[in-house]
Amino acid sequence: MRAIKVLSVCGSGTVSSAMLSSKLADIFEEKGYEMEATEVSPGGVPGAMQGGGYDLIVYTSPVEGSYGVPILNATGFLVGINEEEFIEELMQEVENLEL
Repeated sequence: MRAIKVLSVCGSGTVSSAMLSSKLADIFEEKGYEMEATEVSPGGVPGAMQGGGYDLIVYTSPVEGSYGVPILNATGFLVGINEEEFIEELMQEVENLEL
């Protein structure tokens, strides 16, 4: 099984996206998955998607456009609001991936 490739997006592409990646890594490890993450700002999404082969985009700053992969709003998850609902949605998307 290959690692899940996640593009983590926040306003500056640094702090919040790195925190989000860390929380996601913990969830995926708990569920038996490996994860590779890249952190970017919203402006970096198109370039990252051109060369990245990502499975999911998770964001705390809105992502415009469609990239052929699930795009999940993770703002509540990052701050501890409706975490279980987000994890359920996340894992539903992961189950649809060809890993």
